[in-house]
Amino acid sequence: MASQALPRDPTTLGSIPRTGWFNLAWSVAIALFMWAVELASPDEGVSHGLFVYLTHAVSLGYWAWTLTGIVFLAEARHIWRQQPEMRQRYLHSGVYGLVRWRTHVLCALVCMPLACGFGTFLARALLSLPWPWGTSHDTLPFGVSLVMTCSIALLTFTLDYMRVRLAANEVRTEAAQRQAVESQLQLLRAQLDPHMMFNTLANLHALIDADPPRAQAMLERLITFLRATLIGSRALSHSLRDEFARLQDYLALMQIRMGSRLQVDVDLPPALAGINVPSLLLQPLVENAIKHGLEPSRSGGKLTVRARQVDSHLLLDVVNTGRTLSEDDTATSGPGFGLQSVRERLRSAYGDDISLDMAPGADGIGTHVTVRMPLQPSRHEIPPSTPDPSPFGPSRFLP
Repeated sequence: MASQALPRDPTTLGSIPRTGWFNLAWSVAIALFMWAVELASPDEGVSHGLFVYLTHAVSLGYWAWTLTGIVFLAEARHIWRQQPEMRQRYLHSGVYGLVRWRTHVLCALVCMPLACGFGTFLARALLSLPWPWGTSHDTLPFGVSLVMTCSIALLTFTLDYMRVRLAANEVRTEAAQRQAVESQLQLLRAQLDPHMMFNTLANLHALIDADPPRAQAMLERLITFLRATLIGSRALSHSLRDEFARLQDYLALMQIRMGSRLQVDVDLPPALAGINVPSLLLQPLVENAIKHGLEPSRSGGKLTVRARQVDSHLLLDVVNTGRTLSEDDTATSGPGFGLQSVRERLRSAYGDDISLDMAPGADGIGTHVTVRMPLQPSRHEIPPSTPDPSPFGPSRFLP
């Protein structure tokens, strides 16, 4: 019943065909109640016995459920076809949201007496069979049978209506949470993209006067990087393969600027390449490693980015052999960047089953940042988006 995917036919996902067990349970419960009342007052009329009550209750309940279900489903299908504007009511109450009040009145005035008559006839037929334990052939008065019929139908469909409403509320709550997560990720992404661009353009500006050929090569790489980034800019998430491809484009830019001072090692196992992650998740970590860890070092160093699996979690490592950093070193340009930016995006996408740790590298040299997230999708995770192939959006004028 999600708003993103209404069914073609409401009855295919309707709960009415699945209420048979509710109906049987209430029928047996009412039969036991009436038998208990009879046992409590044995001198106030004819004794019918438990089998008579069970036979009548099940027969009456069956016909009440059948006739009411047929009318409800027929009404829901008719409204679904003839009045599409009412389909949103399906999201709140399922099939019951498409059943009008006059149909409820029709069921109460027509279906219940018919069900009582059919159920009484069926009960008499069953009681007339030669049961080995012997049974009473007495039948219940029509008034008692009618009350039983209405009671069973009311209890059956009321319970199912409450169950459907509860399920619909759950679906709407999850949809609202997903929308909130998507909005938060879009906000963080909107903050991250200009930050990355400003850093790249500042690096390019520094090279124009110092080394024009390298600046020209860097500009060519920047065009390639921007083309790939703009094509995927509308995707809130993508595969780990695409994430590493964007990183390699960016690292190619940085290698032009830093030359031999920057050595890069990127390791993505093929088995993990198709895992879905938030887009540009590792970008701020790599930027921080270069800007705060490797660039200040006279001799530069090596940057390693790798993915690995540990049990049911995906681990992403960003390791540099330059300066040893703290989280305060990377929290540049205000809140939302550095490690805090990545941590917020992970928490928005995966909930609390994430971690982001910063520690000194091997032998105390450099910095080792580890991102940990679940391999399996969580209820918070946003599914992969299909980006528009044009960075300027779909054309509304071309045929």
